[in-house]
Amino acid sequence: MSSVPSSSTISGSSTATDNIRVLLMASVRNEFGDSCIFSRLGQTALGQHYVLLAKKRFLSGYQTFMITANMRNRPFISAPFKISGIQSMDESRVFIERMIHELGRPGMFGLDEQPVGCQIPIGKEFLQLDEVPIEVHDKPDKYLKRGDEIFCEINVTGIKFFHTGIYAGNGEVYHFVCDPQESETLAEALAVFSGVQAHVCFDSWNEFVYALIEPGFSAPRIFRASHPLVCRSEDQIIKAAENLQETLFVYDIRRSNCQHFTSTCSTGSGFSYDMTSGLKYFACSVMKPTHTVVSAMTRTNKDRSSNSSFASSNS
Repeated sequence: MSSVPSSSTISGSSTATDNIRVLLMASVRNEFGDSCIFSRLGQTALGQHYVLLAKKRFLSGYQTFMITANMRNRPFISAPFKISGIQSMDESRVFIERMIHELGRPGMFGLDEQPVGCQIPIGKEFLQLDEVPIEVHDKPDKYLKRGDEIFCEINVTGIKFFHTGIYAGNGEVYHFVCDPQESETLAEALAVFSGVQAHVCFDSWNEFVYALIEPGFSAPRIFRASHPLVCRSEDQIIKAAENLQETLFVYDIRRSNCQHFTSTCSTGSGFSYDMTSGLKYFACSVMKPTHTVVSAMTRTNKDRSSNSSFASSNS
């Protein structure tokens, strides 16, 4: 295995940067050993350190893997993930050089429009959720950055879900919610799960956090979500949320929910963490629309409150 970092792909010479490189290469050795043929260290246009490597397959051919570093995460070195199909050794070398160029370009690329031959995955196993200290409820700016994708844990009829939003800084959040609904019949209630009018809200921190929490419940757990590859800057993420305010008006809990919204803002690709669970998808498909479920999913604006002990908003 050989590492060939160059001045064009690695910026900075600080001790912290050197330590990150050492940790990335240690991860390569621990994960792949002698099956790694060659590797290249690099840094994206957004400042994230990474290593690309070619791994020999058991039977024939090679595949390219990526490992990234994110010092805000715990652990801060990602697990390896495949980003290519089966290649020859020469194809893998050319692919890695091309990816280094693409990752270093200003603006980079989203997971919805990846470079030719690149297959960076998105899925539940790749999304990291880091729990934020409970003090975030009183001081969100101390623990969150502008553009963070936030997961708020809720419990609907005994099943845990996440309501998600994009933190805009200064105690404000973009999140995707259903418009107020009147559900007098079964058919009307089920519409919440098949497509209803909705909009992207720009709300206070407490309005977001307590969007689906019933009165009397304790403060919910808050998580910060991150994909191994940081695709967009905080300004790009906020701009995406603002753009979706003008275009996103239909809510479908299985296909276009709050998690699809925040994932689209963060990576360019809509993905729902909860809907990868067969149990949750089934529950959302067939659960009886009781008063609790329907009122939670379609709570009217007049129920909102900045009081942390009172449920507010709707989703």
